[in-house]
Amino acid sequence: MQNPEPVIYSLLPNSERLRNIREHVLHDLNDIWQDDDLTEQIEHFKYKQELKKTFSFGSIIGLGFSLMNVPFGISSTLAIGLVCGSSFTILWGWVLFSFFTLLISLSLGEISGKFPSSGGVYHFSSILANEKYSLVSSWFTGWYLVLGNWLMFISYAFGGSQFILSIFGLKSSDYKHDDLFVLLLYFAIIIFSALVNLKFQKHLERINKLCIYWTIYTVLVMDFLLMLFSSDFHDIKHILTNFDASRSGWPAVLAFFIGGIQFSSLTFNGYGMIVSMSEEVKTPEKTIPQGLLVSVLVSSLTGLIFIIPILSILPDLQLLLDDNPDIFPIDIAFKLSTKSFLVSFVLVILIVGSSTFATIGSLTTASRTVYALGRDRGLPFNQLWEQVDTMADEEIVPKNALLLSVGVSFMLGSFSMVSGTAFNAFVGCAVVALNAANGIPILSSMLNKRRKIRGSTFKLRKLGYLINGLSVIFILLTIVVLCMPPSRYINIATMNYAVAVFGLFSILIAVLYYFWGRYNFHGPLIDHDYQAESAIPTALEQVPTPDDPEPSDEDRFVLEESEYITHDEPTQDEDTDTLFDLSRTQSSTDEVDDFGPDKKSAR
Repeated sequence: MQNPEPVIYSLLPNSERLRNIREHVLHDLNDIWQDDDLTEQIEHFKYKQELKKTFSFGSIIGLGFSLMNVPFGISSTLAIGLVCGSSFTILWGWVLFSFFTLLISLSLGEISGKFPSSGGVYHFSSILANEKYSLVSSWFTGWYLVLGNWLMFISYAFGGSQFILSIFGLKSSDYKHDDLFVLLLYFAIIIFSALVNLKFQKHLERINKLCIYWTIYTVLVMDFLLMLFSSDFHDIKHILTNFDASRSGWPAVLAFFIGGIQFSSLTFNGYGMIVSMSEEVKTPEKTIPQGLLVSVLVSSLTGLIFIIPILSILPDLQLLLDDNPDIFPIDIAFKLSTKSFLVSFVLVILIVGSSTFATIGSLTTASRTVYALGRDRGLPFNQLWEQVDTMADEEIVPKNALLLSVGVSFMLGSFSMVSGTAFNAFVGCAVVALNAANGIPILSSMLNKRRKIRGSTFKLRKLGYLINGLSVIFILLTIVVLCMPPSRYINIATMNYAVAVFGLFSILIAVLYYFWGRYNFHGPLIDHDYQAESAIPTALEQVPTPDDPEPSDEDRFVLEESEYITHDEPTQDEDTDTLFDLSRTQSSTDEVDDFGPDKKSAR
């Protein structure tokens, strides 16, 4: 009796489908690790060039340097680091934040190397997001960018006014600031910044470069004076390892992240804004990515040089945090360590100068962001905000966009008279909004497998996915941490309301989109015809010249099936002047003379 054939049961009944899934997975993995070896391809936009290209590479670095504003940023947030761990949190939190900020700047630099536009990250979001969500993604990113620029401008101006008045606290330990005086001085700083941007537009190049020297010399002079006039110093072990988070009430690890991120975030927050200056530099596809990278690197190093001497002379925490809450801890540290009003006065004036540069620079970028969003009909009454004006010195300025930014800062700054807690929430919301604006295009690029940014002038190559992924994770972590209070011992007055303010603004932005934006906003206008036109001479360049070696089969430009070229003899209906006849080219010396022996001929 013949044995029946064994029945084979497959545990994978859909083996064909699974095979296809495997192939797709392998293909996706190949996309992830594929190197970007495409030639550089820069996207162009259908916008009239109205602003002059007056900013150089050095000026862009200076602008980024002023926006990050190391002395002012560190000095104004020093109390957070002291509460959440003291020296260890301040030093190593700065190092951690510097590293991840560098990754984010690399991610944004790669995108801006492909799509140089004054729209910056909101243009990136529109281009890189899925087509279905392109418009809404661009809308929210654009408004987060504008909101973040406005609120950062406000925080720099308001912080500068507080630092100026804190000089009186150097003379009297019983100093109490008057909210009205702070507000009036805040208005004066805003008006001064507006006048500089309106009347001295042609000098912004020099002002940005001056900011580099001011910041560097501020750090060096402060370090020198502190070392010279201070008598008590902590040793290096204390600077590197001293950790005391008892005032925060949080577990040690959580206190470190809260303190390190919140302490560093105000400083490392303005670098992404320089992308909005793309239309005012001659080669933005190269200048902007390099400016992002260099400004972050220089700011990171400058911060370390600034932080270590300050940590070496810090007095007791009780003296810094408990004696007088109306005086910045950095002012008290200067006063107690140097024991000299004059030296402390000079140190505070240097910080005030840094805040002034930051205020001027942040208003510059805010006005350009409003101008770009208005040009894309992202703001009501867009015809006003996209208008540019020629000033007396023949410099072109988006005057209305700048005045709108000034008006918003006047309005929101007035909240400080109503509630100091609400105003502090505005400042925290600035950092959250700008981080969200930076994160959306990076995440969109990853979700689309980074295909649209291939051919950038600034390539991350095989490290792209890793750098982008770490950037997105850290941005999400930063947003979460910024919404937490530095101390668990809170009340209604000390609670962190940044998340509430950010949520409220997000709802207003969504409502505006539903009732107005989706009918008017169109996103960036990409010039798709530019690449098509520029590709024609690229193809013609492949035709061999008499001096070129005989082309190989695979390099031969003349193909039988080509609609442009044929080996067959032309018919009577064909225009022989449009055909590439290689044999005739070999014998034609006139064409060699016309095109030159080293150039490729094309007819």
